[in-house]
Amino acid sequence: MATVVWSESNLVGEIVHDNIANANFGSNDSYEIVTSTYPIVGGTNSFGKYLRVKFTGVFTTISNMLFWKLSGAYGVGELVKASGNATYATPSQTGTGDSTVPITEGTALAVNSAEGAATIINGGSGVSGYTGYIRLQLQTTGSTPSGAVAQKVFCLQFDEV
Repeated sequence: MATVVWSESNLVGEIVHDNIANANFGSNDSYEIVTSTYPIVGGTNSFGKYLRVKFTGVFTTISNMLFWKLSGAYGVGELVKASGNATYATPSQTGTGDSTVPITEGTALAVNSAEGAATIINGGSGVSGYTGYIRLQLQTTGSTPSGAVAQKVFCLQFDEV
């Protein structure tokens, strides 16, 4: 069975942090953000999040990788935008132009391996074990109340052989 951890990449030149504890949105480009330290002001965006899943351990293939928002209500003027298989760029608060993250399996974002293949093959030549980047950004309007937003749960579903 594969070992699965979430990873986040940050900063100029990309620093990768494996096995992160949270993917909180905030007004700073760092991982495991404490939202009270880096709050998002209504009418602005969070810094973009570049997340991947890393598969290690004993498995043959990982395939059919799908990403969507499983639960958590949006507040007034708040949306989470997402792109599957995004190209890493230094995260910023500039709007990404991405679509709102899907909320059902049927409309989920298809995610490939970091190398662009639809399947991650364990031990395959040139295979990192990472998925492609899932870029997320919390976007707000001037009507979004200040303070913490409701928690959201995101899902990466996959088949493992």
